[in-house]
Amino acid sequence: MQVALLCGLTAATVIVLFFLKLRHPRVAVASLLLWERVLQDRHHRSLLERLRRLLSLLLALTIALLIALALGRPEAGAITGAPREAVIVLDTSITMAARTADNQSRWDHARDAATRLIESAGGNDRFLLADTSGRVATAMTADREQLGAALERMTPLASRPVFPQVDVSGREVIVVSDGIATLDLPRTARVLSVFEPADNVAIADFTVVARAGEREGYDGRFVIANHSLESKYIRLTIEDSSEVGFIENVTVNGRDTIMRTVALSGNPVGVIRARVTTDEDVLAVDDEAIDYLPPLRDTTVALVTAGNEFLETLLGLDGRVDLRVISPDVYNGNEAVDLYVFDEFAPSIQPRHPALLFRPPGRPWLAASDLTPPLRASAIEVTNWDEAHPILEHVSMLDVRITDARHLEFASTSPTTRILASGGQTPLVVVNSAVPKWVAVNFALDDSDFPVHPSFPIFMQNVLTWFMGDRLPLRRSVGTVDVPLSDATVATINGVDLTTWSRLGSTSFEAPVPGLYVASAGAART
Repeated sequence: MQVALLCGLTAATVIVLFFLKLRHPRVAVASLLLWERVLQDRHHRSLLERLRRLLSLLLALTIALLIALALGRPEAGAITGAPREAVIVLDTSITMAARTADNQSRWDHARDAATRLIESAGGNDRFLLADTSGRVATAMTADREQLGAALERMTPLASRPVFPQVDVSGREVIVVSDGIATLDLPRTARVLSVFEPADNVAIADFTVVARAGEREGYDGRFVIANHSLESKYIRLTIEDSSEVGFIENVTVNGRDTIMRTVALSGNPVGVIRARVTTDEDVLAVDDEAIDYLPPLRDTTVALVTAGNEFLETLLGLDGRVDLRVISPDVYNGNEAVDLYVFDEFAPSIQPRHPALLFRPPGRPWLAASDLTPPLRASAIEVTNWDEAHPILEHVSMLDVRITDARHLEFASTSPTTRILASGGQTPLVVVNSAVPKWVAVNFALDDSDFPVHPSFPIFMQNVLTWFMGDRLPLRRSVGTVDVPLSDATVATINGVDLTTWSRLGSTSFEAPVPGLYVASAGAART
């Protein structure tokens, strides 16, 4: 209708102007002889003149209508009567929250761009609006109020951006993005960029670990990224609930990333908070990171060994361990301890407390590992290990060399037994989560360089924590977080409940900012 009205008005204007005749002035001449010959000539060419004027009118109409249509920018669907259908996808990754030079954000510009696309379209044109966080997606609709409400519900999130699962076949696809996130776009998609260069620094990773070889003390391990074009002078601050602080200034080159390990003073406990600050940082959400250290509690450990310097030294230096060294020939299983560490020894009957075993012989209670004669494996490298399990979290076994290992066959029918690390076909680290728990390391410390690796004290700390039932905190980035608890409730450290949704065997929630969150399902917590 709008196109027809535009074309009609344009044609009427051109025709009126074309046939508009000016009044010619009257002039007196001395003779009409010459003018009579001109009039006779004109009479002979009148038919050709009419054809010329008609063609001139048609050409004028064509040019005017083309100019009008170009200015009106109608789609082919509007001309044919079919409504236009377009899919508009807005990038809601966290970088869209970066401030721009006009003190707005990339997201503000993206939302304005989508609004202009919709408002400049025909009244019957239909749009499908969706975001890359999977939170908002409309049906294909011409309802401008519904589209506006969908835009209002969208916001940048720290979740992984994914192109939405929508039908784009035969439809125009427009993606409004800053181009930072990697999206799997359809081949026909047109990208409307709202990118503007900006200064940003971020903590890409932060972990607090026990300092190797010392009774007390922790190190903070950082990865600091400078996404700016120029180098940045960055102030790094670390605080914990006991107000043990650390401040350091570092310079990071433009488009560069550095890794640092800093010694934390005192004995930090609880929430450990790290921050980076610098001039002209346009994105605040990635300036802070959180780690958590549970309060230490004394644990009585019986080390059953004929003599192992590595284990005696490491356990003796651990401030939360009350160590008792027992010879295998005096072990009776009735010791008043919290857990056992067996060095190249395993009792015939499973102890009543959790046990860590190094190079154990096959035993029935060790997943029926006694049914098959053990084999000897030499010159082994660790080829697979599961860092997702609590005892191997932050434990790298990439360069661990093992000269000799005992190859035991563990029963695969036990649902609580898992092989966490292996060298080829040889199980190297095996765990059983049934109470009382046990962990079998199928090589002696003297037959490997594992004890001198920085990961070994972390491994021992993880095992003790897992045995004592203290769940290590899950370390996740802000955004959508999955916790391995079914139908759990999630709250902030201040007790504010968060919205959750259940998945198969897990619960998900949205962590908008760095912090400590507690997930609970019955007696289980993480």
